[in-house]
Amino acid sequence: MFNPLLGNLSKLKTEDLENKIFELTKKYYIAMRLGQGSAAQQIALNLDAFKTEQQQRQMASLKALNKNNQDSGLDDLINVD
Repeated sequence: MFNPLLGNLSKLKTEDLENKIFELTKKYYIAMRLGQGSAAQQIALNLDAFKTEQQQRQMASLKALNKNNQDSGLDDLINVD
């Protein structure tokens, strides 16, 4: 579920994204330990949004890395003439 109050997560720096995930994880476990199930549920929704953004960035990075590896293969080194 999307939270409109989070804003555009793609504008965050990767370091800020990771820090926010760490903070929300701590807050989630605190809320669960104190028996605040509804607060923990809201935190979990926001945490999922941040983790989804992180996964999308990692997938884009992996695709770019794979594309670079395919482009620099051995095909140019083999002379078939």
